[in-house]
Order: sequence, then structure tokens, then C-alpha cells
Amino acid sequence: MWLYRTLFPLLTPFILLKIRRFIKKYPAYRAREALGFWQPVKADIWIHCSSVGEVLAVRPLVDQWVKTHSESQILITTMTPTGAEQVEKTFPFSIHRYLPMDWRCSVKRALKRIECGRLLIVETELWPNLLFEAKRKGLSIDVVNARLSERSFQRYQKFSILSKPLMALPDCFLAHAKADADRFTALGARRVVVTGSIKFDLTVPDGVKIQDWRHLLSNSFTWVAGSTHEGEDESLLSAHQMLLKQTPDALLILVPRHPERFQSVYELASRYFEKVALRSVTKLESWSNFNVIIGDSMGEMMHYYQAADVAFVGGSLIERGGHNPIEPALLARAIVVGPFTFNFEEITEQLITHHGALRCQDAKQLSSTITALAENAAQRDSLGQAALHFAQQNQGAVARVLAEID
Repeated sequence: MWLYRTLFPLLTPFILLKIRRFIKKYPAYRAREALGFWQPVKADIWIHCSSVGEVLAVRPLVDQWVKTHSESQILITTMTPTGAEQVEKTFPFSIHRYLPMDWRCSVKRALKRIECGRLLIVETELWPNLLFEAKRKGLSIDVVNARLSERSFQRYQKFSILSKPLMALPDCFLAHAKADADRFTALGARRVVVTGSIKFDLTVPDGVKIQDWRHLLSNSFTWVAGSTHEGEDESLLSAHQMLLKQTPDALLILVPRHPERFQSVYELASRYFEKVALRSVTKLESWSNFNVIIGDSMGEMMHYYQAADVAFVGGSLIERGGHNPIEPALLARAIVVGPFTFNFEEITEQLITHHGALRCQDAKQLSSTITALAENAAQRDSLGQAALHFAQQNQGAVARVLAEID
């Protein structure tokens, strides 16, 4: 810990700059909380979610917890304002705080104002000072949906002087899969249990079923590129150019992972196509008049996937490692991924093995795959049904997690 506490203050200017950006962009952002100045809070369980993705991932767990602990109070922390907005939308009954930045003084200041016995950390958001001070205060700490790619494992191993004490702090890692569990154990975790991914236990929200965006579109073929990163968009837009030569009324819904990229991706798409629109200012009923819709909204990924015939899962054409393919699987959508899926390695490989997803090794193969799927509705349906079956067969992680933490 001494080495981390020596080095972390060097990041102070960058952290303060990030807080300043949040303040300027999000008027409701409570910067004092990020410095540890919390209002006193009493809760039965504290769940930390870094941002929007983790908030959505933990939904089935929170829903089940509320059913069995109806009188309990839940505290949910996030790092980002978009995560806070999603908490307010998804869990209006909970208390929200911004997690203090991992300066020791800020963490200690916040923990003095909390009365809670259990902390659940969603995925692998491991902040050393937070873990250390929470243990000193006597909190039980479980890491839920814990996953660790081979690449991250190698990085942790290089800095074992930091990682070994860190991995020993949580009481239990509730791991995604056996491969993740083995990596946590090798790094010094005290207790690791394989529970599977709680993301499989998601249910399609009633709002998605009722609104049914797909039926509002008159295009013969629609595909979505979800949670894309810088370096992918050009390849996706080029693939759509090729597709339009065969299917002139095809629609691409392009959804950047981070909101700060919405405008730049819109401008990029406008250089490729004349008919480009933003979801935020364009009625659904008129989407079919455009070549590309930029999904500039948060928390609507299930809607976007539901509107499409094919779902490309972003972050996989570049060495970002890919995002979660379970949401389009639960919607029975044909899934396409790029070559880099190490963040969800086991889930993606099993999906491909079970004929629920197709992997493309590069942008050229992606283009030909999308074009072929646009012509073959039977193949799309077969892929989608296989993906749905795979997702349903892997449900049950929430019950296993609750059994452990209860």
C-alpha cells in the first residue's frame, strides 16, 4: 500500500481536471462527494458500479435483493455522472453517492459518514485505499461478476508487489467463469467462487417489448453497431457503404460507447453519407428516411438491439477487448463480433461454438458478413435463436450470488 499511496498523488492534477470537466458538462454533478464530503447515510447494502454498464448489469441482482429484503435500504455509488443518471432512472428507491476519488483522506472522510456492513463491487473496480479503509471499518467486501482477462492478469503479475495485497483484501470474488477464478486465485485472492455472469439473468424490459422500435422501421434490413470506440467507426461506415450497393434502404444504427464521442461520430458519419441523423432529435417514425442514425442516448442499448436484424458488438474491431454480447443474445439477434473479445472471452467463444455468433477477423470480412446476412433472413433467425438458447441455458447466477452474500 505504501507504494500506491506514494505514487497515486502524482495523478492529482489529472483527477482534478476530470472533476472539472464533469462540473462543466453536468450541472447536477456533486463534486464534493467525489472529494469525500458525503451526507450521512445508513444502508443495509452498498453496491459500487463504475458507470452505466455496471448499473445496468446489476439490475437483476438488485431486483431480486429487493424482493427478498423489501425493507432494506440500498446505497449505490458510481464514478460518473452518466452512471448517476442511470441509477436514478433504474433504481429510484436507492440512495446514490459519488464514490470518492481514491485519495486516502477522501475515502476516510466518506467512510466516516456511512453506516453499512456490506460492500458489493460490480466487476473489477478495485481501488486500493477504498478496499483497505473499508476493511479497517469492518465492512464485508464481495466482488460480483468478477472478471479478469488474460491481458489484465499479465499486467497484475508484473506488479505483484501491489496486486497481491490488493487481491487479498476482498472477502470473496464471485467470478464470471473458471478462467477468471483461476487468475484471481493465482494473484492471491483469499476466496473465489464461480457463480457465472449475472448479466445472463437480465430480462428484456417491458418497455422494450411494448415500444418495439423494429416495427416502426420500414427498412428491409437494419443493423446496429453497439458501444463502438474510436478506430472502429470508419470500418463500420465503410461496411455500410458496401451494404447500400446491394440493399439501398438498409439502415445502420451507430451507438458510440462514450457520450463525449456522440458529436464527433455524427460529423464523421456525415462525411460518408448525406442522410445522417441523431436519435435525440429525430422521431423513430422517420428513421427509415436516413442511412445512419447515431444513437446519442444512454441506457437505451436494449432498444437499439431490439430494433435491428443484426447486432455488431463494439470494442472488438480494435484491441479494446469487446463488450457484453448477452443483451443482443437475450433479444434473439444475430450477433457479429470482431477479432478482439478478450474482455468476454469465454462467453463469446461459447456463443460462437453454439452457432449464436459470427466472428470477423478484419473490417473486410465484417463488410462481407453483414452483406451476406442482409440477404439471408433464415441464417439471421438461426443465429438469433441459438444465441437466445445459449443465454437462457446460462441463467441462474443471481441466485448463486445471493446465496453467497446472504
